[in-house]
Amino acid sequence: MERKRDRFGYAVIKYIALLFLLGTIALVCLFSANLASPLPSHTLDQASTSATNGAQQWNGNAKVTLPIMKFAPPTGATLGVSPLFASTYQRYKTATANSLGVPVTVAFPTAYGWLQFFTAGALLLPAASHPSIQQTKDALAQLVSHGVRDPLTGVLRLPLLPDLLTSGSPLPLAGNGSSLTYIDLRKAADPARMQFAPPVNSPATVQTSVSVAHLSDARQAQEIFIQTGVRTGKAVGHLIPAAVWTYLHQPGIAPNGWEHDFGLPLTSALSFTLPVNAQTHHMLIQAFALDAVILDHDALQATPNAQPKPVESPRSIQTGIDYLRTHGLPSVVVQPQQQAWVQNDTTLFDAAGTGKILAHVGQNFPLILPGVTSWIGNMLWYRVQWSQPKSTQSGWVSGAALTFQSPGDKPAFAFFDALSPSLAAYLAQQDATTGAVVYDVTHQRTYSYNGSMPFLAASSIKVPIMLTFLDMIEQQGREPDGNEMNLLVTMIENSNNDSASALYFNTINGSQGINRYMQKIGVSGLSPDDDAWGYSTITPQAMVNLLTLLQGGKTLNSAHRALALNLMENVEPDQQVGVGDTAPPNARVALKDGWVTGPDNYWAVNSSGIVSVSNKTYIVSVYTQQQPSLESGQTIARTLCNNVASLLTS
Repeated sequence: MERKRDRFGYAVIKYIALLFLLGTIALVCLFSANLASPLPSHTLDQASTSATNGAQQWNGNAKVTLPIMKFAPPTGATLGVSPLFASTYQRYKTATANSLGVPVTVAFPTAYGWLQFFTAGALLLPAASHPSIQQTKDALAQLVSHGVRDPLTGVLRLPLLPDLLTSGSPLPLAGNGSSLTYIDLRKAADPARMQFAPPVNSPATVQTSVSVAHLSDARQAQEIFIQTGVRTGKAVGHLIPAAVWTYLHQPGIAPNGWEHDFGLPLTSALSFTLPVNAQTHHMLIQAFALDAVILDHDALQATPNAQPKPVESPRSIQTGIDYLRTHGLPSVVVQPQQQAWVQNDTTLFDAAGTGKILAHVGQNFPLILPGVTSWIGNMLWYRVQWSQPKSTQSGWVSGAALTFQSPGDKPAFAFFDALSPSLAAYLAQQDATTGAVVYDVTHQRTYSYNGSMPFLAASSIKVPIMLTFLDMIEQQGREPDGNEMNLLVTMIENSNNDSASALYFNTINGSQGINRYMQKIGVSGLSPDDDAWGYSTITPQAMVNLLTLLQGGKTLNSAHRALALNLMENVEPDQQVGVGDTAPPNARVALKDGWVTGPDNYWAVNSSGIVSVSNKTYIVSVYTQQQPSLESGQTIARTLCNNVASLLTS
């Protein structure tokens, strides 16, 4: 009898131990499942939940869209935020980063307006007229129809996250190695996964109405409950961790309010893993109707007193890049003969992305777009046309170099190869011995070769001496006396050096007087010599700028401008080599040449002037140095000035 009892007791103990073992295994499995995947495997009752956050749109959606391109930001190019989006972009800026991330494409025109993609989003400036969004199945149209408008700028922030959920992108969230995909996030948005509101005595702050939620409440609670639906007559929704709630209330994260910029939560905070600096980090992500927030749980634990922040950037889910990888680049739509302008020095090629260099152009240079584009290495290239005096040329330019906002009445800049390839080739043969700048006043275009290089001024310094003197007597409220007028005439018309010295050293206070005047009119590039005015240095661009102010009536009074121009128009014939002896017939020419042997015993020769004929005007300045003879320098000046005259006046 005792044996039977022992046997029975042993069986009971064995059975209890087995149950304990099975329970332990079940708990371990459940914990592991929660860590590895936020999604339980049991069937959910979707029908009993009425969602108010839009999550029901994915009920039964099993669509999977494989990526169609390996998009990556262009290498070797720093893309700027388009001026079209600069104001909006600044509104999403925090103390440490911009929640949109950095630009990954240039801004480009589409059928619905101008569009630019960023690491974590996309902005669109709607076109005044575009195809009917309701009648098209275009993917971009659907994004535009649900875009979130910035009330201050009218720019739309496109909801890329909902599109990636609808498409069923299998790309990993937050980058390679992530244990969670957009498909997983879509499953987690199932309305049946909404939780009932916590009891009143819960440590969570219950907000059944979003509009009454307060940030102060979040700081006192571990979680904030937001109602996003109803089940069996009771409120259901999602808990938002306090760290996420605080983050959403930063002005640079949701400048228009978190409801407007993010929408209601779609999921609870989900756990997943992500490699960070070769270490596995445990992450939290919570999806909202328009965007998502990600937090590095391990980083938060390591710095418990620090302000919680997402890993890498405020919007570390790279929805902008992932959208482009999933769907590809939207179609570029260029209006026929659309005009664009160059933002900075850039190169025009004969083929997109590479090829032979055709010309170098600079800020504000106008281009015409025939409508042909090409994406090369994830950079947009435009086929462009530009006008030369006697022809129209065509080539390709990177989209990063262009702006489509008119610079207004500002002169354009280019190099000589945009004016004349043959003239540019001639200048290239002279290398550093020559500098030249031409300002086409009629078309407001400047062409330059070594324009910022200093050269010996020689007698061309006599123009700044004259202008400084005339400005000085204006300040004194008088006109030049007889002796001063004689000095001006002989200095300019006859290039008399003694007259120049008398005015320079005895009247205008030498280099100090010229420096004061040049600073007053805002022209740099002239360095007057204290002891020998002929050895002063000046850049071709500085001389053109000086003559441009004189020609345009921007310096001196009208009487003194007329006097200065009259003196320069009556330079004696043997002093007219370059601008003067190559000007077109019947042209009005105001000029000043100069030549001197430098300290190296080589010649420095220059010619500068203003040429007007019919309704065309241009200003040219040519400087040379290290010339073996006076004649060689004069030949260069004549060649340059003769070609410019032929190009700009014929």
